[in-house]
Amino acid sequence: MDRIILVDTPEDWKFLLPLTYFREIPNIRLGILNIREKWEKYAGVPIEVEPVFYLKEIFGGASPGRLFVRSSVLPTPELSRALSELKEGECLTDEEGEWVACRTETSVLPEEMAARRSEGGFDIRRVAARRLRRPWEAVELNGYEIERDGRLLGLESRIPPGIQVLGTRPVYVDPSAEVDAAVLDAREGPVYVGPNVRIFPFSYLKGPVAVLNHSLVKAGTRIYNGTTLGPWTKVGGEIKNVLFFGYSNKGHDGFLGDAVVGQWVNFGAGTSNSNLKNNYSPVRMYVPATRTYESTGRQFLGLVMGDHSKTAINTSLNTGTVAGVSANIFTRDFPPKFIPSFNWGGDAPGHTYHLERAKETARKVMQRRQIPFDERMERLFDAVWAFSARIEQGNQI
Repeated sequence: MDRIILVDTPEDWKFLLPLTYFREIPNIRLGILNIREKWEKYAGVPIEVEPVFYLKEIFGGASPGRLFVRSSVLPTPELSRALSELKEGECLTDEEGEWVACRTETSVLPEEMAARRSEGGFDIRRVAARRLRRPWEAVELNGYEIERDGRLLGLESRIPPGIQVLGTRPVYVDPSAEVDAAVLDAREGPVYVGPNVRIFPFSYLKGPVAVLNHSLVKAGTRIYNGTTLGPWTKVGGEIKNVLFFGYSNKGHDGFLGDAVVGQWVNFGAGTSNSNLKNNYSPVRMYVPATRTYESTGRQFLGLVMGDHSKTAINTSLNTGTVAGVSANIFTRDFPPKFIPSFNWGGDAPGHTYHLERAKETARKVMQRRQIPFDERMERLFDAVWAFSARIEQGNQI
Protein backbone atom coordinates (compact mmCIF):
# COMPACT_ATOMS: atom_id res chain seq x y z
CA MET A 1 0.00 0.00 0.00
CA ASP A 2 1.17 3.53 -0.81
CA ARG A 3 1.98 5.96 1.95
CA ILE A 4 -1.11 7.66 3.36
CA ILE A 5 -1.79 11.39 3.40
CA LEU A 6 -4.16 12.35 6.21
CA VAL A 7 -6.13 15.38 5.05
CA ASP A 8 -7.62 17.95 7.43
CA THR A 9 -10.77 19.34 5.86
CA PRO A 10 -11.65 22.91 6.89
CA GLU A 11 -15.05 21.80 8.18
CA ASP A 12 -13.68 18.97 10.32
CA TRP A 13 -10.92 21.19 11.72
CA LYS A 14 -13.30 24.02 12.67
CA PHE A 15 -15.82 21.76 14.38
CA LEU A 16 -13.08 20.30 16.61
CA LEU A 17 -12.09 23.70 18.00
CA PRO A 18 -10.72 24.67 20.50
CA LEU A 19 -8.69 21.43 20.44
CA THR A 20 -7.33 22.13 16.94
CA TYR A 21 -6.13 25.72 17.33
CA PHE A 22 -2.61 24.47 18.11
CA ARG A 23 -2.58 21.15 16.21
CA GLU A 24 -3.67 19.21 13.16
CA ILE A 25 -6.47 16.67 13.67
CA PRO A 26 -4.13 13.62 13.40
CA ASN A 27 -2.24 14.89 16.46
CA ILE A 28 -5.33 14.60 18.67
CA ARG A 29 -4.71 11.91 21.27
CA LEU A 30 -7.48 9.37 21.81
CA GLY A 31 -6.80 6.41 24.08
CA ILE A 32 -3.06 5.73 24.29
CA LEU A 33 -2.06 6.89 20.79
CA ASN A 34 -2.94 9.90 18.67
CA ILE A 35 -4.81 9.42 15.38
CA ARG A 36 -1.65 9.56 13.27
CA GLU A 37 0.07 6.92 15.41
CA LYS A 38 -2.96 4.66 15.13
CA TRP A 39 -2.81 4.84 11.33
CA GLU A 40 0.91 4.05 11.37
CA LYS A 41 0.23 0.91 13.39
CA TYR A 42 -2.80 -0.28 11.44
CA ALA A 43 -1.58 0.48 7.93
CA GLY A 44 2.15 -0.14 8.37
CA VAL A 45 3.08 2.56 5.84
CA PRO A 46 4.50 6.10 6.15
CA ILE A 47 1.96 8.75 7.15
CA GLU A 48 1.98 12.43 6.15
CA VAL A 49 -0.44 15.21 7.10
CA GLU A 50 -2.03 17.90 4.93
CA PRO A 51 -3.13 20.66 7.35
CA VAL A 52 -5.41 23.64 6.76
CA PHE A 53 -5.21 27.40 7.21
CA TYR A 54 -2.23 28.79 9.16
CA LEU A 55 -1.12 25.33 10.33
CA LYS A 56 -0.02 24.51 6.80
CA GLU A 57 2.06 27.70 6.65
CA ILE A 58 3.76 26.85 9.94
CA PHE A 59 4.08 23.06 9.85
CA GLY A 60 4.19 22.57 6.07
CA GLY A 61 2.05 20.29 3.92
CA ALA A 62 2.37 16.75 2.61
CA SER A 63 4.43 15.91 -0.45
CA PRO A 64 2.51 14.79 -3.54
CA GLY A 65 0.77 11.45 -3.14
CA ARG A 66 -2.01 9.19 -4.39
CA LEU A 67 -3.77 7.79 -1.31
CA PHE A 68 -5.73 10.34 0.70
CA VAL A 69 -7.61 9.64 3.94
CA ARG A 70 -9.79 12.06 5.85
CA SER A 71 -7.89 12.76 9.04
CA SER A 72 -10.92 12.74 11.34
CA VAL A 73 -11.56 9.08 10.45
CA LEU A 74 -10.56 6.62 13.17
CA PRO A 75 -8.66 3.64 11.74
CA THR A 76 -9.73 0.02 12.10
CA PRO A 77 -8.30 -3.22 10.69
CA GLU A 78 -11.28 -3.45 8.30
CA LEU A 79 -10.74 0.08 7.04
CA SER A 80 -7.02 -0.55 6.58
CA ARG A 81 -7.82 -3.59 4.43
CA ALA A 82 -10.29 -1.56 2.38
CA LEU A 83 -7.57 1.02 1.72
CA SER A 84 -5.14 -1.64 0.54
CA GLU A 85 -7.77 -2.85 -1.96
CA LEU A 86 -8.62 0.64 -3.23
CA LYS A 87 -8.03 1.03 -6.97
CA GLU A 88 -7.09 4.13 -8.91
CA GLY A 89 -10.06 6.45 -9.26
CA GLU A 90 -11.97 4.88 -6.37
CA CYS A 91 -13.26 6.56 -3.22
CA LEU A 92 -14.54 5.18 0.05
CA THR A 93 -17.47 6.90 1.72
CA ASP A 94 -19.19 6.27 5.01
CA GLU A 95 -22.83 5.27 5.38
CA GLU A 96 -23.86 8.94 5.18
CA GLY A 97 -22.03 9.42 1.89
CA GLU A 98 -19.23 11.51 3.41
CA TRP A 99 -15.82 10.88 1.85
CA VAL A 100 -13.41 8.71 3.84
CA ALA A 101 -10.57 7.98 1.41
CA CYS A 102 -9.63 8.32 -2.27
CA ARG A 103 -6.91 6.90 -4.48
CA THR A 104 -6.10 9.16 -7.42
CA GLU A 105 -3.83 9.02 -10.42
CA THR A 106 -2.63 12.53 -9.62
CA SER A 107 -2.57 14.49 -6.40
CA VAL A 108 -6.03 15.93 -5.77
CA LEU A 109 -7.12 17.88 -2.72
CA PRO A 110 -10.48 17.23 -0.97
CA GLU A 111 -12.31 20.17 -2.59
CA GLU A 112 -11.45 18.78 -6.01
CA MET A 113 -12.42 15.28 -4.89
CA ALA A 114 -15.89 16.53 -3.97
CA ALA A 115 -16.30 18.20 -7.35
CA ARG A 116 -15.12 15.13 -9.24
CA ARG A 117 -17.40 12.85 -7.23
CA SER A 118 -20.42 15.00 -8.09
CA GLU A 119 -19.42 14.76 -11.75
CA GLY A 120 -19.09 11.00 -11.60
CA GLY A 121 -15.30 11.22 -11.67
CA PHE A 122 -14.80 8.56 -9.00
CA ASP A 123 -16.11 5.06 -8.41
CA ILE A 124 -17.64 4.93 -4.94
CA ARG A 125 -17.59 2.14 -2.37
CA ARG A 126 -19.19 2.45 1.05
CA VAL A 127 -17.48 1.31 4.22
CA ALA A 128 -18.18 1.36 7.93
CA ALA A 129 -16.17 4.30 9.31
CA ARG A 130 -16.36 6.54 12.35
CA ARG A 131 -15.12 10.11 12.37
CA LEU A 132 -14.31 12.35 15.30
CA ARG A 133 -16.81 15.13 14.61
CA ARG A 134 -17.00 17.11 17.87
CA PRO A 135 -14.64 17.44 20.87
CA TRP A 136 -17.08 15.85 23.31
CA GLU A 137 -17.11 12.61 21.30
CA ALA A 138 -13.61 11.99 22.66
CA VAL A 139 -15.15 11.62 26.13
CA GLU A 140 -17.38 8.83 24.86
CA LEU A 141 -14.64 7.06 22.89
CA ASN A 142 -11.59 7.32 25.12
CA GLY A 143 -12.09 4.22 27.26
CA TYR A 144 -12.84 2.12 24.18
CA GLU A 145 -9.75 3.47 22.43
CA ILE A 146 -7.53 2.65 25.42
CA GLU A 147 -8.59 -0.98 25.07
CA ARG A 148 -8.11 -0.97 21.28
CA ASP A 149 -4.69 0.70 21.49
CA GLY A 150 -3.57 -1.82 24.10
CA ARG A 151 -4.37 -4.66 21.71
CA LEU A 152 -2.81 -2.77 18.80
CA LEU A 153 0.43 -2.36 20.75
CA GLY A 154 0.38 -6.02 21.74
CA LEU A 155 0.53 -5.22 25.44
CA GLU A 156 0.40 -8.16 27.79
CA SER A 157 0.12 -8.10 31.55
CA ARG A 158 3.28 -7.14 33.39
CA ILE A 159 2.76 -6.64 37.12
CA PRO A 160 5.79 -5.95 39.34
CA PRO A 161 5.76 -7.26 42.90
CA GLY A 162 4.09 -5.19 45.57
CA ILE A 163 1.23 -3.82 43.45
CA GLN A 164 -2.36 -4.61 44.44
CA VAL A 165 -4.32 -5.68 41.34
CA LEU A 166 -8.05 -6.37 41.16
CA GLY A 167 -9.64 -8.31 38.30
CA THR A 168 -8.26 -10.19 35.35
CA ARG A 169 -8.07 -7.66 32.52
CA PRO A 170 -4.55 -6.79 31.28
CA VAL A 171 -2.36 -4.67 33.56
CA TYR A 172 0.89 -3.43 32.06
CA VAL A 173 3.44 -1.53 34.15
CA ASP A 174 6.59 -0.41 32.32
CA PRO A 175 9.87 -1.55 33.92
CA SER A 176 10.93 2.08 34.47
CA ALA A 177 7.69 3.08 36.23
CA GLU A 178 7.51 3.47 40.02
CA VAL A 179 4.21 2.34 41.52
CA ASP A 180 4.12 2.44 45.31
CA ALA A 181 1.28 0.89 47.35
CA ALA A 182 -1.38 1.69 44.73
CA VAL A 183 -4.47 -0.29 43.70
CA LEU A 184 -4.88 -1.03 39.98
CA ASP A 185 -8.45 -2.14 39.32
CA ALA A 186 -8.69 -4.17 36.09
CA ARG A 187 -12.14 -5.68 36.67
CA GLU A 188 -13.80 -3.59 33.94
CA GLY A 189 -10.89 -2.59 31.71
CA PRO A 190 -7.11 -2.66 31.24
CA VAL A 191 -4.61 -0.49 33.07
CA TYR A 192 -1.54 0.85 31.23
CA VAL A 193 1.33 2.55 33.08
CA GLY A 194 4.02 3.87 30.73
CA PRO A 195 7.74 4.64 30.97
CA ASN A 196 9.08 6.78 33.83
CA VAL A 197 5.65 7.20 35.41
CA ARG A 198 5.46 7.71 39.18
CA ILE A 199 2.35 6.69 41.11
CA PHE A 200 2.51 7.67 44.78
CA PRO A 201 1.04 5.54 47.61
CA PHE A 202 -2.66 5.05 48.30
CA SER A 203 -3.75 5.91 44.75
CA TYR A 204 -6.58 4.02 43.04
CA LEU A 205 -6.77 3.55 39.25
CA LYS A 206 -9.83 1.90 37.69
CA GLY A 207 -9.48 0.68 34.11
CA PRO A 208 -9.68 1.32 31.31
CA VAL A 209 -7.01 3.87 32.15
CA ALA A 210 -3.70 4.89 30.57
CA VAL A 211 -0.90 6.83 32.30
CA LEU A 212 1.70 7.84 29.74
CA ASN A 213 5.40 8.59 30.01
CA HIS A 214 6.77 10.83 32.77
CA SER A 215 3.33 11.45 34.29
CA LEU A 216 2.92 11.80 38.05
CA VAL A 217 -0.04 10.59 40.13
CA LYS A 218 0.06 12.16 43.60
CA ALA A 219 -0.71 10.34 46.85
CA GLY A 220 -4.33 9.39 47.39
CA THR A 221 -5.48 10.20 43.85
CA ARG A 222 -8.62 8.46 42.55
CA ILE A 223 -8.67 7.87 38.79
CA TYR A 224 -11.74 6.23 37.28
CA ASN A 225 -12.49 4.50 34.00
CA GLY A 226 -11.97 6.15 30.62
CA THR A 227 -9.06 8.36 31.70
CA THR A 228 -5.84 9.04 29.78
CA LEU A 229 -2.99 11.02 31.29
CA GLY A 230 -0.90 12.13 28.33
CA PRO A 231 2.89 12.58 28.65
CA TRP A 232 4.20 14.72 31.52
CA THR A 233 0.80 15.14 33.16
CA LYS A 234 0.55 15.66 36.93
CA VAL A 235 -2.69 14.87 38.74
CA GLY A 236 -4.24 14.69 42.19
CA GLY A 237 -7.74 14.57 43.64
CA GLU A 238 -10.58 12.76 41.82
CA ILE A 239 -10.66 12.21 38.06
CA LYS A 240 -13.21 10.29 36.02
CA ASN A 241 -13.27 9.74 32.25
CA VAL A 242 -10.88 12.58 31.40
CA LEU A 243 -8.60 12.77 28.37
CA PHE A 244 -5.48 14.85 29.06
CA PHE A 245 -3.47 15.44 25.87
CA GLY A 246 -0.32 15.93 27.96
CA TYR A 247 1.93 18.47 29.71
CA SER A 248 -0.94 19.60 31.93
CA ASN A 249 -1.39 19.79 35.70
CA LYS A 250 -4.27 19.09 38.01
CA GLY A 251 -2.04 18.56 40.99
CA HIS A 252 -4.45 19.17 43.86
CA ASP A 253 -7.80 18.12 45.28
CA GLY A 254 -10.97 18.76 43.31
CA PHE A 255 -13.10 16.77 40.87
CA LEU A 256 -12.65 16.67 37.10
CA GLY A 257 -15.02 14.45 35.16
CA ASP A 258 -16.06 13.64 31.57
CA ALA A 259 -13.66 16.16 30.10
CA VAL A 260 -11.07 16.78 27.36
CA VAL A 261 -8.03 18.87 28.31
CA GLY A 262 -5.42 20.21 25.88
CA GLN A 263 -1.70 20.69 26.53
CA TRP A 264 -0.05 23.12 28.98
CA VAL A 265 -3.23 23.53 31.04
CA ASN A 266 -3.09 24.17 34.79
CA PHE A 267 -5.97 23.73 37.24
CA GLY A 268 -5.65 25.71 40.46
CA ALA A 269 -6.10 23.90 43.77
CA GLY A 270 -9.72 22.98 44.45
CA THR A 271 -10.90 23.45 40.86
CA SER A 272 -13.89 21.22 40.08
CA ASN A 273 -16.32 20.81 37.24
CA SER A 274 -19.91 19.69 37.20
CA ASN A 275 -20.61 16.82 34.79
CA LEU A 276 -24.35 16.32 35.38
CA LYS A 277 -27.24 18.79 35.14
CA ASN A 278 -29.61 19.04 38.10
CA ASN A 279 -32.54 17.96 35.91
CA TYR A 280 -30.52 15.06 34.40
CA SER A 281 -31.26 16.25 30.85
CA PRO A 282 -28.76 15.94 27.97
CA VAL A 283 -25.92 18.45 28.12
CA ARG A 284 -25.67 21.20 25.51
CA MET A 285 -22.21 22.44 24.57
CA TYR A 286 -20.99 25.53 22.72
CA VAL A 287 -19.53 25.12 19.22
CA PRO A 288 -17.15 28.01 18.39
CA ALA A 289 -17.36 27.36 14.63
CA THR A 290 -21.10 28.14 14.55
CA ARG A 291 -21.37 30.22 17.76
CA THR A 292 -24.32 28.07 18.80
CA TYR A 293 -25.05 25.44 21.44
CA GLU A 294 -25.61 21.85 20.33
CA SER A 295 -27.19 19.00 22.22
CA THR A 296 -24.48 16.40 22.81
CA GLY A 297 -26.93 13.63 23.67
CA ARG A 298 -24.79 12.92 26.75
CA GLN A 299 -26.10 13.00 30.29
CA PHE A 300 -22.58 13.22 31.72
CA LEU A 301 -20.31 15.86 30.20
CA GLY A 302 -18.07 18.29 32.02
CA LEU A 303 -15.46 20.32 30.18
CA VAL A 304 -13.53 20.91 26.97
CA MET A 305 -10.49 23.12 27.56
CA GLY A 306 -8.01 24.35 24.95
CA ASP A 307 -4.23 24.55 25.25
CA HIS A 308 -2.46 26.93 27.66
CA SER A 309 -5.61 27.78 29.65
CA LYS A 310 -5.60 28.02 33.45
CA THR A 311 -7.97 28.26 36.41
CA ALA A 312 -7.54 29.97 39.75
CA ILE A 313 -7.91 28.16 43.07
CA ASN A 314 -11.42 26.92 43.92
CA THR A 315 -12.78 27.59 40.43
CA SER A 316 -16.16 25.91 39.86
CA LEU A 317 -16.98 25.11 36.23
CA ASN A 318 -20.48 24.54 34.91
CA THR A 319 -21.68 21.37 33.23
CA GLY A 320 -20.70 21.40 29.57
CA THR A 321 -18.20 24.27 29.75
CA VAL A 322 -15.99 25.09 26.74
CA ALA A 323 -12.85 27.15 27.36
CA GLY A 324 -10.72 28.38 24.48
CA VAL A 325 -6.94 28.61 24.41
CA SER A 326 -4.79 30.81 26.70
CA ALA A 327 -7.76 31.70 28.91
CA ASN A 328 -7.06 32.72 32.51
CA ILE A 329 -10.16 31.92 34.56
CA PHE A 330 -10.75 33.58 37.92
CA THR A 331 -14.22 34.77 38.95
CA ARG A 332 -16.20 34.97 42.17
CA ASP A 333 -19.17 33.28 40.53
CA PHE A 334 -19.49 30.40 38.07
CA PRO A 335 -17.72 31.29 34.82
CA PRO A 336 -19.92 31.26 31.71
CA LYS A 337 -20.36 28.02 29.78
CA PHE A 338 -18.23 29.44 26.96
CA ILE A 339 -14.97 31.16 27.86
CA PRO A 340 -13.32 32.71 24.77
CA SER A 341 -9.68 32.32 23.88
CA PHE A 342 -7.15 34.76 25.40
CA ASN A 343 -9.65 35.69 28.07
CA TRP A 344 -8.59 37.40 31.30
CA GLY A 345 -10.90 36.68 34.23
CA GLY A 346 -13.42 34.29 32.71
CA ASP A 347 -16.40 36.55 32.13
CA ALA A 348 -14.80 39.24 29.96
CA PRO A 349 -14.77 39.38 26.15
CA GLY A 350 -12.15 37.34 24.34
CA HIS A 351 -8.64 38.64 23.61
CA THR A 352 -8.44 40.62 26.85
CA TYR A 353 -5.26 38.72 27.74
CA HIS A 354 -2.46 40.48 25.87
CA LEU A 355 -0.74 38.32 23.28
CA GLU A 356 2.80 39.10 24.41
CA ARG A 357 1.94 38.27 28.02
CA ALA A 358 0.34 35.01 26.92
CA LYS A 359 3.48 34.09 24.98
CA GLU A 360 5.73 34.98 27.90
CA THR A 361 3.74 32.73 30.23
CA ALA A 362 3.82 29.89 27.71
CA ARG A 363 7.59 30.33 27.33
CA LYS A 364 8.10 29.94 31.09
CA VAL A 365 5.77 26.96 31.35
CA MET A 366 7.38 25.10 28.45
CA GLN A 367 10.90 25.75 29.71
CA ARG A 368 9.98 23.86 32.90
CA ARG A 369 9.66 20.76 30.71
CA GLN A 370 12.82 21.59 28.70
CA ILE A 371 10.78 22.35 25.57
CA PRO A 372 11.93 25.52 23.79
CA PHE A 373 9.50 28.26 22.86
CA ASP A 374 11.07 28.64 19.44
CA GLU A 375 10.42 30.81 16.40
CA ARG A 376 7.80 28.38 15.08
CA MET A 377 5.90 28.47 18.38
CA GLU A 378 6.06 32.27 18.27
CA ARG A 379 4.49 32.25 14.82
CA LEU A 380 1.91 29.71 15.93
CA PHE A 381 0.79 31.88 18.84
CA ASP A 382 0.50 34.89 16.54
CA ALA A 383 -1.63 32.91 14.09
CA VAL A 384 -3.85 31.40 16.79
CA TRP A 385 -4.40 34.85 18.28
CA ALA A 386 -5.59 36.26 14.95
CA PHE A 387 -7.57 33.22 13.84
CA SER A 388 -9.37 32.61 17.15
CA ALA A 389 -10.55 36.23 17.16
CA ARG A 390 -12.05 35.81 13.69
CA ILE A 391 -13.79 32.55 14.54
CA GLU A 392 -15.09 33.48 17.98
CA GLN A 393 -16.34 36.88 16.82
CA GLY A 394 -18.32 35.25 14.02
CA ASN A 395 -16.25 36.35 11.00
CA GLN A 396 -16.04 34.16 7.94
CA ILE A 397 -12.80 32.29 7.21
